Amino acid sequence: MNRRCVLALVGASASVPGVYVAWNWYQAPSLPDGMDVETLYVSGDVFGEPVPPDRDLDWREERYRIIRDGETGADKITFDDSAITFVEETDFDASSLVLVQTGMQTEPKLALEEISRTGDGIHLDVTVEHPWWRGVNDDLGIHSLLVRVTDERDDALESVSVAIEGYL
Repeated sequence: MNRRCVLALVGASASVPGVYVAWNWYQAPSLPDGMDVETLYVSGDVFGEPVPPDRDLDWREERYRIIRDGETGADKITFDDSAITFVEETDFDASSLVLVQTGMQTEPKLALEEISRTGDGIHLDVTVEHPWWRGVNDDLGIHSLLVRVTDERDDALESVSVAIEGYL
């Protein structure tokens, strides 16, 4: 009887690392060769709270920008300690930051799905990840996704385009 329990525990513990590796591979964004990215999602406007009316985003309104130097990043990104640290840890000699923002319900999150190269820059495919419980919160909120891009082929990003899919 004890032998069955031991074998079941050994089998279960052997499958856990495999599931972890497979899940991380599934969650990782698709990238071109020679490109590395790190992302940080922030629920809120990383430009500072409270949001003045001229910077507020409407439902499904999107904006994005490239941040090419640390001084601009430090001046602009003033909300959320993790976002400030993310900017401070960026080596702007080798990397650029792309900030993607949208207005939508407060419960979903933004996640990077894929990056592809274009003639003079990159294109980001971003998805809206909904919670499994499909909440009923209809509050409009700003969502920010910081993407640190390090490209061996090109040091400076000239342009960026973004497509966000998955709105409800």
